[in-house]
Amino acid sequence: MKCLVGYITKTGTTEEIALKIGKILGDKGVDVDVAAIGTISDLSGYDRLVLGSPVNGMKVLPEFKTFLSEKVVGSGIPVDIFIISYLFEQGRKGWRKAIQKEKERVRSMVNPSSIEIFAGKLPGQLPAFARLMFGTPGDLPLDLREWGKIEAWAKRLADTMPS
Repeated sequence: MKCLVGYITKTGTTEEIALKIGKILGDKGVDVDVAAIGTISDLSGYDRLVLGSPVNGMKVLPEFKTFLSEKVVGSGIPVDIFIISYLFEQGRKGWRKAIQKEKERVRSMVNPSSIEIFAGKLPGQLPAFARLMFGTPGDLPLDLREWGKIEAWAKRLADTMPS
C-alpha cells in the first residue's frame, strides 16, 4: 500500500503534524510519502490519502478545498482528513460550531473514511481584542496540540492499511 500524507500549512503546525502522522504510518510498515499539497501534481500510484489543513477564518484554507475538488473528488482513492484549529477546543461555542460546520462541508466534498479536528499552536500570543472575541484566556498556552490524540488516530489509520 502506498499512502500520501499531504498538507497545507501557514505557520508550520500542520506540516509538523503531517510529518508525525507519516512517521507513525511508516513505523507501522506503510509505504508513505509526506508532501505539501502545492507540490503534488499527480495522485496516481497512491492507494490512500491522508490530507490536512489548518483553519483560518473558521474554514480550511481555500487551496485545500481546491485540491480536494480538483484532484481528490472522483479519484476513487480512499481519503482521511485532519483539520488543525487552535480555537476548536478552547474558543467560544459559536466558533466551535462554525469549525464543526466546516468539517461537515469538507466531509460532504470527499466522503472521507475518517475526519478529525486536532488542536494547533500559535506563533505568538493573540492580541487582547482577539482573545476577547474568541473567548480564550490570556494564559492559554500557545501550543495546544495533543500528540497522544494525533498518534492514536495515526495508529488507527495504520491498522486499516496493509503494509
